[in-house]
Amino acid sequence: MYFLKSIAIASAISAGLLAQNSPAPPVQAKRLPPEKAKAKPPGVNDNLIDRYDFGAQINALQDTNSLQRGVQTVNPSLASAPGSPASSESAVPAGFKPKTDVQLTKTAQEAVQMSEKWMSEHNQPAVGRDGRVLYSYGAGLPTVVCAPLRVCMIELQSGEKLVGEPQIGDSVRWNLSPAMYGSGASSTSVIVLKPQGPGLDTNLLITTDRRAYYLRLLSKPDDYVARVAFAYPDDEENERKWKQHLAEQKDQQNKATRIAELPPNAVESMYFNYRLKGDDSIRPVRVFDDGKKTYIQISETAKNREAPVLVVIGADGKQEMVNYRVKDDMYIVDRLFEKAELILGSGKKARKVEIDRERKS
Repeated sequence: MYFLKSIAIASAISAGLLAQNSPAPPVQAKRLPPEKAKAKPPGVNDNLIDRYDFGAQINALQDTNSLQRGVQTVNPSLASAPGSPASSESAVPAGFKPKTDVQLTKTAQEAVQMSEKWMSEHNQPAVGRDGRVLYSYGAGLPTVVCAPLRVCMIELQSGEKLVGEPQIGDSVRWNLSPAMYGSGASSTSVIVLKPQGPGLDTNLLITTDRRAYYLRLLSKPDDYVARVAFAYPDDEENERKWKQHLAEQKDQQNKATRIAELPPNAVESMYFNYRLKGDDSIRPVRVFDDGKKTYIQISETAKNREAPVLVVIGADGKQEMVNYRVKDDMYIVDRLFEKAELILGSGKKARKVEIDRERKS
């Protein structure tokens, strides 16, 4: 009898252990009609149901799981209701693609075509001094080719100043910095370029106190252009005409000044009978006097060189210093003389011109 009780106890213990280790049977869920689903379970307080909205908790868990997966979801109960806020604002239509392009008008298309035509025009580079590659400003889109571990430089017109910071399309993979050489009115602004890698293609805008430069920048593994500068055909022609006008104006002022310095009735009293002999490089154009002062006019070429010294030859044949002043192309001597010399240099290599005043008959 004791033995049978022991066997029964052991069997009960084994059955309990097996029940603990075996998986729980699945729970079957049944969908209830709406009126029964909303019904209060028997023996449950109304306040407890209000405090624990099981449907809201389930929806919240679903939304949280969806956010963790990085997917924006809509509450199925709200999405199924047409006209609800979630269905009209949060829901994204299937196959929706954001607009990445716009339709151009005919005017805009023509403008783009004109700009592309200018950029595709051949801007013939020319050889400049000191290794410069010259592009004609405004004739087409200049292209600057650079290479990694190399420095390229863009030189502006002499005296031109940068206004604002240069704007580059790719500021991450291109390094640029301003520089300058020279001083005063002849100083030249420079843009230094360094690409970080090959195969780069971007553009650059430089604004100055005279004009705006628009350039294309390319980077190659090994090929590069060291110095790029510009030729300004229109500006050079205008500058030439302006310099010519200023020179003519200055010449007229000099002539008017010389006439004003002459005494009254100077034309009648002028004496031009002077004989000149000597080096042609410093030979005067003419020598004359008004009876009180002597005027020696030098040539244009001699005016831009070192001025010779004027000495008067006395009756004893020795050189004498004389008071005179030089104004533009004219030596003005405050006396008359019979003989004088213009001397440039010293020793045997000195260049001389003899000036002899012929006696009046």
